[in-house]
Amino acid sequence: MRILLRCSLIAIAAIAVVGCSSDPPGGPRFETSPVTGVVHVDGSPAEMVEVECHPSADSTRIKYTISAMTNSEGVFTLTTYEASDGLPEGTYTLCFKWLEVALVPKDKFKGAYADPKKSTHKITVVKGQETRIGTIELLSTGPK
Repeated sequence: MRILLRCSLIAIAAIAVVGCSSDPPGGPRFETSPVTGVVHVDGSPAEMVEVECHPSADSTRIKYTISAMTNSEGVFTLTTYEASDGLPEGTYTLCFKWLEVALVPKDKFKGAYADPKKSTHKITVVKGQETRIGTIELLSTGPK
């Protein structure tokens, strides 16, 4: 009976400690800075291009990919926690998928810009400063 009581008390204490954490779900929330850009494909603004930001292992504490979708003018605004809040400081590798609307979305680039290990598009976000990437020019046939 004593063992059962002790185990129950330990379990209740563990739940109380975890439940009282001040961090939001998923870990601590880092300060973000606005990040915007434009994507052109073959010289024209491209709608439905997913822009993925892969954090560099040594420059940020974010451990997941953050993404945004371009609008009809090719404009995208990145969001980490709240709409258009941007990214935490650090270096990110950008990857792109040009999505075709279908029952199962397809990448019109056929994966040509999807591998962060092969991407030449990198950005550095500085705490407290807006990052305007400018226009990213991509080819429908993939990089040359």
